[in-house]
Amino acid sequence: MKRDRARRPRNATLWAAAATFATLIAGACNGGGRNPVAPPPPPPPPAANVVEVEVRDSLFEPKSVTIRPGDTVRWTFRGSVPGHSVRAEDGSFNSGFVFDRDGAVYERTFGAELDGQTFEYRCVSHFVCCAMQGSVRVGDSAPPPQPGY
Repeated sequence: MKRDRARRPRNATLWAAAATFATLIAGACNGGGRNPVAPPPPPPPPAANVVEVEVRDSLFEPKSVTIRPGDTVRWTFRGSVPGHSVRAEDGSFNSGFVFDRDGAVYERTFGAELDGQTFEYRCVSHFVCCAMQGSVRVGDSAPPPQPGY
């Protein structure tokens, strides 16, 4: 009889441990009866950039840029001969003759609706003599510019 009494507490302890383990496993499988933790939100899109293009006396540097939708292109005059402009071939933007002194700036933001497009532009005053032209490709899927741009 002593032996049976000794086994009963041990068997009861094993059964209690098994029941506790089963409860823990069941809780883990269904979230423990609590609301599951929501996954973290996706990271925000990268901030828009400002891409610099220098307007020199007879060229744009760099001549061609590829930007992300939402980025801004900033053309800054770094020359000694005023009278330059930035005019899109399709007429979508035109700086006019704002480049009248060193450091003069013209900016254009290319929004998401322009993704996949290429904008070819020129300096009105110096296109014929110097082939002063450039291009902006919006997004990696934008086609390459025509030769010379």
